[in-house]
Amino acid sequence: MRRRAYRRQQSSCNEVKQGHVAVPENFLMIQQFVDKGGNPWRLNPVETAERVGIANLGFSPGDKFVFRSYYVDYGSGLNHALVDAQHGICKFLVELYQPVRQGGSGIWAVERVTLLGV
Repeated sequence: MRRRAYRRQQSSCNEVKQGHVAVPENFLMIQQFVDKGGNPWRLNPVETAERVGIANLGFSPGDKFVFRSYYVDYGSGLNHALVDAQHGICKFLVELYQPVRQGGSGIWAVERVTLLGV
């Protein structure tokens, strides 16, 4: 009985889209909207991971999202953020980047989701 419950919980990992996730978004329009005061959550990588993750990637409203770190990809010059996400027993790493503008006024976009383990 326990083994079935574990398998059922583990299959919940497959509910979340993994790998490079191309969410169709117009980043220039989103950046302009944020510049005018709309969707301020786009300026926070944790909130962006949560909202985009729930809306498009299979995460659930009760899942936990926690900031891990920032880094700069010196090849592209883009800022990146890493966010840990817990979906049931599944642990994920959500990678985000700033596609339009770097720094505090730049929006965040989800780039990749990786299963870390159960």
